[in-house]
Amino acid sequence: MIYKVLLILAGWAFFIICSPVSLLYLVGVTCYSFFVGIRLEKNPKKSKLIFVISIILLVGLLVCFKYVFFFTMESVVIPLGLSYYTLMVIGYLTEVYRGKENAEKDIVNYALFVGFFPQVTAGPIGRSKDLLKQYGDKIKLTPDDVKSGLYMIAFGVMQKFIAADNIRVMVDHNLNAGAEGLTSVVMVLCYSLVIYFDFAGYSLIAVGVGRCFGIRLMDNFRSPYLATSITDFWRRWHISLSTWFRDYVYIPLGGNRKGSFRRDINTMVVFILSGAWHGSLIGYWIWGGIHGLYLVVEKHLKNIFTKDDKPKNDVGKDKGIVRNSIKRIVVFLLVSAAWVPFYAGGLKKTIEIYASFGKPAVGAFLVNLKNGFGVKKEVLMICGIVVLITIVVSLYQEKHKYKLFETVSKYGVALFGFGVIVYTVMLLVGVYGSEYDASTFIYGGF
Repeated sequence: MIYKVLLILAGWAFFIICSPVSLLYLVGVTCYSFFVGIRLEKNPKKSKLIFVISIILLVGLLVCFKYVFFFTMESVVIPLGLSYYTLMVIGYLTEVYRGKENAEKDIVNYALFVGFFPQVTAGPIGRSKDLLKQYGDKIKLTPDDVKSGLYMIAFGVMQKFIAADNIRVMVDHNLNAGAEGLTSVVMVLCYSLVIYFDFAGYSLIAVGVGRCFGIRLMDNFRSPYLATSITDFWRRWHISLSTWFRDYVYIPLGGNRKGSFRRDINTMVVFILSGAWHGSLIGYWIWGGIHGLYLVVEKHLKNIFTKDDKPKNDVGKDKGIVRNSIKRIVVFLLVSAAWVPFYAGGLKKTIEIYASFGKPAVGAFLVNLKNGFGVKKEVLMICGIVVLITIVVSLYQEKHKYKLFETVSKYGVALFGFGVIVYTVMLLVGVYGSEYDASTFIYGGF
């Protein structure tokens, strides 16, 4: 119990340091939803009204902060973590209302569920059935947990601070300068890497920190750029958010149970809401709408995208590898194109970036390529190494059911020491390049 209280206090201290006002919202939502959960379980006859009022209040609070600028043109800072723990609480209350889970009676366990500090700022969006069970039991911490957690943190830091931040400087420099033609296309493809390294890096850090405290948070990314379809991509990208929308929006709307037309409408609604969840900028809505359209089209062309590629012989195996490789490239290009409005934010800039793709500017591209697109070549080289390491790790994870860090943690101190040396050298070269800008986590702003 003392250990759990210390974890809660650590999270609250984190809030006080970062945003003292945010702690009031966290404590308020925690206490309110705790007692509502108990009330839902004790009063089944009145539970529907209580549940509806609670969901309206929680969603209303989130919408007010997300869209106050949209309606009033006055900027307001969103309380730290509100977007994430609100969804966690809504999911918990929904499961209690449905009778699939019992209400949590221990306020300490519940406060830890809502406010565990590694995940509260940018996810993963935890599920009550998994986390409350862990918090209800005695939290056990093993040496292997600490080692695997440290490896996760190290890899996440490498992705964020070496790759994401340095590549982001290059992308911003070129796109803000009006890059055209191939330069613009390459920068958009690079932004796909930026947002992946930034968010997947943070998620891995959060999972790693949780592991170091003996708590297992859910995986939020599973090699999304190895996806062979858009559907597959959304099974791998921001898993905690995509599964939340599936369980609490898509399925309640009817899912795919009421015909293809209704399924298509439900898909569009879910993805536009997903874009809206990110904020009031029109670019987020467009991004969500594009992915919704991708999935609608894909569902109608499912024979092309979901055909079984398992080979029956060696020749078939070769064809399957080639076919899947082509699919992965196509999916990566489609996803990258959809990131344009997400990056641009506004409609005008979105159109400008898309329009720039059609301009020749081959000469400018060659000059930019020679100059490293405005970034020191040694920094680009380190970023390239991180990309290659990530590809190798992703392929290994794909083949071995995402157990790399657990496997590596079982090896001795020598491997860990060698890794620290290599990691430190890369971090110093990558982070302290002259163009480096210590950006905040992209998804921390949502």
